[in-house]
Amino acid sequence: MFAWGVAVLEALAGPQVLLVEGSRTMSEALKQILEDQLGATVIATAEDASSAVDAVIHQGADLALVDLELSPGCDLVGSLRRLAPEMGIIVLADRDRVGAERLVEALAAGAVGALYKDSSVDELRRALGSSRRSPVVAGEAVGVLLGAYIDAMAQKRERDLATIASLATALEVKDVTTAHHVQRVCDLAQACLREIDPGLAANHDVLYGFMLHDVGKIGIPDSILGKPGPLDAAEWRVMRTHPELGVKILGPVGLPTMTTDIVLCHHERWDGTGYPLGLGGEDIPLTARVFSVADAFDAMTSHRPYRAAMRRSEACERVAAMAGRAYDPGVVEVFVDLTDVAD
Repeated sequence: MFAWGVAVLEALAGPQVLLVEGSRTMSEALKQILEDQLGATVIATAEDASSAVDAVIHQGADLALVDLELSPGCDLVGSLRRLAPEMGIIVLADRDRVGAERLVEALAAGAVGALYKDSSVDELRRALGSSRRSPVVAGEAVGVLLGAYIDAMAQKRERDLATIASLATALEVKDVTTAHHVQRVCDLAQACLREIDPGLAANHDVLYGFMLHDVGKIGIPDSILGKPGPLDAAEWRVMRTHPELGVKILGPVGLPTMTTDIVLCHHERWDGTGYPLGLGGEDIPLTARVFSVADAFDAMTSHRPYRAAMRRSEACERVAAMAGRAYDPGVVEVFVDLTDVAD
């Protein structure tokens, strides 16, 4: 009945869970897995929307698992989000009956996870263990989310920051080594840029570039993105295509240069040895120079399958040592002064 298994539910240790599932058999099976094998507490079950709303009002929950078929138009998801803004909501859908578009709709309505019931163990683990503010979607839905974003931009509708954030964090489904990287590096880059040029830091076009910096990874094979170790030379050649691929993906939208410069240039180096264009010094846009420092620092201080995270103080020292080679010395000075190096 479930393709999940015990490993999928390890991330759920301790939460108070509300199960909203139209099938009593499936609900009972999931409840047994959660309680007997994980130790989570299922505080309530509901077989319809009204019962789910009542349960949230009277009992609350840390997490709600919601059968998407019980939420036509994602109305139930929206209602639960309004009733309990801090509660995580993960919608579950039958792949044969619900398309990826519905998963994206659920995400826009306030869900933090939108997955098919036969999703892989890794996708489910990431969704169940994700931050309440970091949306995760099934791999098949990433392209749909991108398409919806492009359509909105092409029709010149007002940009929806939440949609762009969802697209950016959805990329973490493909790149399993960089969980929650997008939000962290955006925060770091914005904080640094505010010290250098407050006007640029307040420009939404810049923030969108920060968020979408790795959109080109949609086109990188999973075997390379998820490799549990360093890439070989051939794999690096493929990986290094992602900045240009990202610009191509976003090309039909007509995004401003302020945004696409970051997507294209965030792997350029001050000494001209970066990629894809080999730009150097101030020929690299300032926003990309700032972002590259924040990106490197976050990579150093994050765990990878093949190495442990550095201490923040050590990462600051590494960044400072690369000033004038990889990074703009002026940006590095500001970043190091700004960063809290307490380990």
